[in-house]
Amino acid sequence: MDLAQAQPLAALLTAAERDQVQRAATAAGQSLEEFVRTAVLAAAADPFLDALERAADTVAARARTELIQHNYAEA
Repeated sequence: MDLAQAQPLAALLTAAERDQVQRAATAAGQSLEEFVRTAVLAAAADPFLDALERAADTVAARARTELIQHNYAEA
């Protein structure tokens, strides 16, 4: 990965939120930057979110192909 070309990510935190993240980073034995990077990458690779996206795609595809048709006029 070319860090020179990477766009920085930013999230605005209140002072209390930053302190909370700093305490968590310290407890994990990581710098604030390492801790945030690890958390962001873990959230991006969350298998639950991936499964939700696949489920939504599956439901949408089935909705297109398995439309329920009622032929009330023919009865």
